[in-house]
Amino acid sequence: MSNLRLYDKPECPFCWKIRLALFELGLDVERIDSADLATRAQWQALTPRKTVPVLVQDDLVIYESNVILEYLQDLTGQLLPKKPDARVQARLINAYSDGVIGAGLREVIFEKRGNPQAEWDMERIERGTAQFEAALGHLSDQLGDKTFFADSYSLPECALTARFGLAEGYGVEIPERFANLRAWFARMKERESYLITAPKHLIL
Repeated sequence: MSNLRLYDKPECPFCWKIRLALFELGLDVERIDSADLATRAQWQALTPRKTVPVLVQDDLVIYESNVILEYLQDLTGQLLPKKPDARVQARLINAYSDGVIGAGLREVIFEKRGNPQAEWDMERIERGTAQFEAALGHLSDQLGDKTFFADSYSLPECALTARFGLAEGYGVEIPERFANLRAWFARMKERESYLITAPKHLIL
């Protein structure tokens, strides 16, 4: 696959999961920082929501992260299991990452990002952290003792690696009682895809 361009934002979890997928699939892509004023008008004209990620291949423009992942799956057949019921579960975990795991983390990150520590609203941070931790029980049950959430690296790995990476970077840890999730995330961080795609200032 040639001529791939990704309009990207390093800390955006939706962008990060696309970077992970592209790397794991071995696809070359030209990454363009969405904050670059020279290209902002160009990429914003491609998406009605004026958000990233935006993936462009020749005349094809895709501007929703999960649609991008599904497109990459359709092209390669490598991001979802073969069995229909397993594919459903992988998609559900991906959606859970976006809608539930991300909700609590957003409160923490938005409060901490760019603000002096002395000005942090600690109640907001504590609420967000508690919401994040409460959401982990379902993921722990879904993972069980498996190496991956599906039968190999798939959509949930892309989505949750990005979420957990941001959580760690902003001081939100996976509690010890979720030992399988902690071990899973440790394995994800050992993959080359994590080291290559993670925002550099978040790598611990």
